[in-house]
Amino acid sequence: MIEVKENKTRKDNSYMFKKLASHNLSMYNGAPDPRAFKDWIQGIEKLFDALQCSKDCMEGFAIFYLKDEADLWWATIREM
Repeated sequence: MIEVKENKTRKDNSYMFKKLASHNLSMYNGAPDPRAFKDWIQGIEKLFDALQCSKDCMEGFAIFYLKDEADLWWATIREM
């Protein structure tokens, strides 16, 4: 029973990621411009809402769209 739920969760996550990726969401590179960061956050939150993305998936999907300094920052935070 647990294996069936895990398979369903993987399929659901894969489906949701494909839907998210089809919208060509921009990557966030960690630029120190607060406006750029705010715009990126608002864009990703609107997309999550529109796609009815579960809270469980949001963090992982958002992390995927970090690059450069933002990705390095996340790797450092995760290690802590």
